[in-house]
Amino acid sequence: METSLGVDIISRDPRIYAMVIISREGNRFLPVLKESGSRLKLLKLIKKYSPIYMGIDSTEEFSRHDLEKLSKHVSIVQVTGKFDDFTSLPVLAKRHRISLNPKNPFDEAYALSRLPFEGIGYKLKMYEDETEILVSSGRSLGRGGYSQGRYQRRTFALIKYKVREIEKELTNEGFNFDISVVEREGGFSKGIFKVYSNFENILIKSSRGDIRIDVRPLKKSSIEYEPLVKRVEGFNIKDKYVIVGVDPGTTVGLSVLDLEGNALTIISKRSFSMSDVKEEIRKYGYPLIFASDVHPPSGFIEKLSTSFDSILYVPPLSIPVREKNELSKDYEVSNAHERDALSAALKAYLHYKNKFTQIKSKIPPELSHYSSRIIGEVIKGMPIKDAFDKIKEDMKEKEDEIILEQKNPEEIIQEQLKTIENFKEKQNALRKDFEKLQLESIDLKKKLQEKETTIISLERKLFDILGSQKKEALKENVIKTKNFEITSLRKTVDILKSKVNMLTEENKRLKELKPLMESEDILIGKVLTIFSIDGIKNLTKNQDLTEGDIVYLKDATGGGAEAAKMLSDIKIKAVLITGKISHQAQEELIDVEIPIIDSKDIKMELISKFVILDRKSFDLVYKKEKELLLTSKKQKESNKLIKIIEDYREQRKTDYKA
Repeated sequence: METSLGVDIISRDPRIYAMVIISREGNRFLPVLKESGSRLKLLKLIKKYSPIYMGIDSTEEFSRHDLEKLSKHVSIVQVTGKFDDFTSLPVLAKRHRISLNPKNPFDEAYALSRLPFEGIGYKLKMYEDETEILVSSGRSLGRGGYSQGRYQRRTFALIKYKVREIEKELTNEGFNFDISVVEREGGFSKGIFKVYSNFENILIKSSRGDIRIDVRPLKKSSIEYEPLVKRVEGFNIKDKYVIVGVDPGTTVGLSVLDLEGNALTIISKRSFSMSDVKEEIRKYGYPLIFASDVHPPSGFIEKLSTSFDSILYVPPLSIPVREKNELSKDYEVSNAHERDALSAALKAYLHYKNKFTQIKSKIPPELSHYSSRIIGEVIKGMPIKDAFDKIKEDMKEKEDEIILEQKNPEEIIQEQLKTIENFKEKQNALRKDFEKLQLESIDLKKKLQEKETTIISLERKLFDILGSQKKEALKENVIKTKNFEITSLRKTVDILKSKVNMLTEENKRLKELKPLMESEDILIGKVLTIFSIDGIKNLTKNQDLTEGDIVYLKDATGGGAEAAKMLSDIKIKAVLITGKISHQAQEELIDVEIPIIDSKDIKMELISKFVILDRKSFDLVYKKEKELLLTSKKQKESNKLIKIIEDYREQRKTDYKA
């Protein structure tokens, strides 16, 4: 089942397209999809349905970048033709009996999907029939350590292996190509293939890794249009045969000679693509012979020769520089590329010169105008008699066409008189129509004046109505603003009420705490909600935390050595914790003999910013923890002293042995 996609633009900003996909089964066309979307969606649809064609109305509806990207996946056809062969879409649709509403993008998209199946339109050619394959290192080979040289040699060897592998694959597939490499110790640092084929035909794909392969299609300088149905060229396309010498490379040298050996052009250009070379050759005639100055010839020349079905002349040995200079001495050449191309063409001409002269001598006078064509046909293998007969047939066909086109003068006069009569009738009809239109115009002017008077009256009424509506609208806006302010204030009042309730409750609990503070059976500690430097600063700001206080760390996990140091500087009595405390904070507090007590070991109760402790249980645990701290400290000091004595003894033994 073959499918075709039609695309028409709906809007330019943002770019949205109408997309219709149809399938063809015999003479029937069935709808597959009808959607709208962006360029990204268009690309996804193309990848999903793989249509043969993508019909468009105009290249102006897409950017050059988008067309290049899409053309890698589908053949893009400008259905309406090109600038010198344009037919509007409605006309084409009517011609092929396709229903079309020009104002409906989906109707146009449907027509654009159908017409390529009828062979209508021009296929866009975005890329040359040339592809560059670059093989290089996928990683930097810059400065490195001792093993850098070994790594470079290994990489160069891998590049050489990959270049040879690609060369073998291209040869087996029958591609014409040229190759250039940069040799380094152990292999190649870079290999460049110039393959004379469209990138779609090449199976080698770009890849990344230790070795990088880039497959780059060569873009055309401008979009070319190729008719879907090939046009038949006139019989005289080969009336002028030429000999072409080519020196391929980054700078291409080109020389064109006629069959008399006269130089028609000698030029050279940098980045001269194959299609540009073909276009340049066609200015001077049809190539009978392509000539190379080297043996074996370049793939570039072989591809050119094949595309024109021309003879390829290759010298038995590459032409020496001395011979090239001798051949080109009577011509003006600007550089070595032009000299090489010219010498190749002249060498080919000298090789065939005697044959050209021999054939020309046998051409009768009435066919001398076609001598170039006859020589070309005979050189390519046609018997000379057949060449004469073919020319005569073509000449007879042309004469018959001229005779058919000629008519009797009386018939022509009669046709002209009929045409004049038709024009007169049309002129009279147009005059009557003009008079009728003048009367209608006067009537319409009167009606227009009446309408204008009515409009002025209605505008005044509308102005009065709008004035009253504006006042009402302003009043409503003021009411809405005030309502919003009232709602906002009510929310603020609710928040403040909840704060007041919370503070009242807290005040109540503090009043209950006052008699307890006078009791000797309890101790009151301070609550540090977050164990951090900012938390300690906030607690000490209003002198809520002073020397000798007991501090309860509600969350001891966040504090470090600095936070613990701040507590030790205040000279608090003890720290109560729930859970774990960081090792750094623990070390800091132990060093200044501040006990760390687990809140589970003491009876306690939280009230607001305070913690109520049972004095008896606290004193018992505090005393125990304090003694443990002192014992631990003494043990550390004792161990330190023993270590100093042992180090001293070891030093004495070493000195004695010495």
